[in-house]
Amino acid sequence: MPTIAPPTPTDELSPKVAAATKPNHVMLADGRLSDLNGLDRRQLHELQWEQEQKFTHAILAFPKGSQERVMIVGQAYNTICTILAAMQGDDEPLQMGMDKRYIKLVLDLLVQQYNRGSARPALFEVGYGCGSLLDEVRGQGYQIGGIEVSSTMRDQAVGVLGQRHEENLLLGDLRSVDTESLPFQPTVVYWNDVFEHIAPDEIKDYLQTIYGVLAPGGVLVTITPNWLLRPSDVTGDFCPARTEARGLHLKEYSLAEVTSLLKQTGFRRIGTPLASIPGKLIMCGGGGRWVKQRIEPMLDRLPVRLAHLLCRGFAMSITLAWK
Repeated sequence: MPTIAPPTPTDELSPKVAAATKPNHVMLADGRLSDLNGLDRRQLHELQWEQEQKFTHAILAFPKGSQERVMIVGQAYNTICTILAAMQGDDEPLQMGMDKRYIKLVLDLLVQQYNRGSARPALFEVGYGCGSLLDEVRGQGYQIGGIEVSSTMRDQAVGVLGQRHEENLLLGDLRSVDTESLPFQPTVVYWNDVFEHIAPDEIKDYLQTIYGVLAPGGVLVTITPNWLLRPSDVTGDFCPARTEARGLHLKEYSLAEVTSLLKQTGFRRIGTPLASIPGKLIMCGGGGRWVKQRIEPMLDRLPVRLAHLLCRGFAMSITLAWK
């Protein structure tokens, strides 16, 4: 059997990203154009809150799988990401939900897969945003690709990763991906702060698509804010704790609900990190997932700050599911 060299850090230089030209206008949920020039951060934040609620109603008004819903979803994230970029106030790519612990988790999984005999471990990210995670993984010599619904964010990702990776940065609805046309079969699929943005009547379809794309023995990493932390979207800036999300978090899930959906899809083994501490995820077997699911209802009876602390410390917003 020929010897296959392990992936090694690439000497490919990250492209020099030109300063982005920020859009002056966004399309609102009612189809009107709004000028962002002259709006201060407070006004932009209020516009985000207003538009997330309106886009949510528009998304759910159309039936599952309809082209109208797909188009509204794409426009919603173009609009909200543009508003968030304006709030950021500089020309850097817009990063959301990124954490060095997640980068290390993904890289560790890829290394483990190689050590167990996978010749070409590869990452596919659903909702890659500006491409910062893909860039880190690319830098270690692994194959990368993904899909994004926002053309605004895809443009940023192409700027971060360079033109040579553009063909692997898909744009559109995950369910429309032709698995036969993918340049590689991913051994790790990762999505961070995407699960909760999908309409509840479509989440099973997304999971089935991911299951079909994933290589046998591969792993799906899901990071989605646990229901105990509700609301985790913009709602939390305007409403009290334990209010149901009203923005583009269309449903926030408990660990038990995420586990149930993954099992229904066919994943054979599901776990969580054992714990999350500053700068590190502690991994140990299944991470005590079953125990965490049992205590979820009890945690919700605790004072909010304590419940949040325990939920985060027990890494109850992270699941790993093996095919």
